[in-house]
Parts: sequence; C-alpha cells; structure tokens
Amino acid sequence: MRMIKISEEVWQAIAKRGKFGETEEDVLRRVFELPISSGTCGEVTKERLSSLTPNLISYTRRKSQAVQRMTSYIARNQLHVEFQDGSSSSWTLPDSKDKPGIREVLDKAIGFARGHEASLGQVNAVRKTLTDQGYHLTK
Repeated sequence: MRMIKISEEVWQAIAKRGKFGETEEDVLRRVFELPISSGTCGEVTKERLSSLTPNLISYTRRKSQAVQRMTSYIARNQLHVEFQDGSSSSWTLPDSKDKPGIREVLDKAIGFARGHEASLGQVNAVRKTLTDQGYHLTK
C-alpha cells in the first residue's frame, strides 16, 4: 500500500464521484476502470499496525459500511440528521462565526449519528453539511 497526498480540491472530486458505502480506493478503481481489489490492499496486521503512524492508519481500507441510510441537511437554521429507520434529531445552529457553538452542535450531531451506528463516511457527511453552509471549524 502506498500513501499519497492530495489537495482538498482533488479530495472533493473523489467524494463527488463516490457512491454510498464506497471507499476512496473503490472510487478510483471505478474511475480508472481497474478490477475490483483482491482485498489485500488496505489490510493491516497487528504487527504492522504498531509500526504505522497515526496518519497512515487513517488511509487503510475500512471494513465497516453503513448499516442504514442517513440524511443530514440544514433547514430553517437547524441541522437535521435522519436515519432510514425513522430516528431523527435536530439542533438549532448558532451564528456562523460562533466557533464554540458550532463545535457543540457538531459534537451532538456526531454523537447522535454514532449512537445509530453511522459509518465514518456518514459522520463525515454531517461535517460536510455544516461546512457546505458556511459553518467552518479549524483544528
């Protein structure tokens, strides 16, 4: 497995081409018309895991996929997160410059999503919903 660095623009282009439950590698294989992976690309043994840096660990292939569909959107100044089984919750959004307020809403929304077995992609979709509407946080 190799690691590459890509710009945010390229990352977003990959994300736009992705389908529900796909990893980044799945998207690139489809775009470049490569055969389906044998499954060995992103597997990490316990021995190798201890030698990887935390940054590399995030690039390994994820085995988990979403259990059910999730939708996140903003309407009437509220962030809404809804699951296929009917579970939903919403939070009133603060001013887009209120970083602690945004963080609080994001943490609650992510907690709700994880409580309903959201995949990493679904958790990231909640974040993207906020940033697409101008609610940005810096690390």
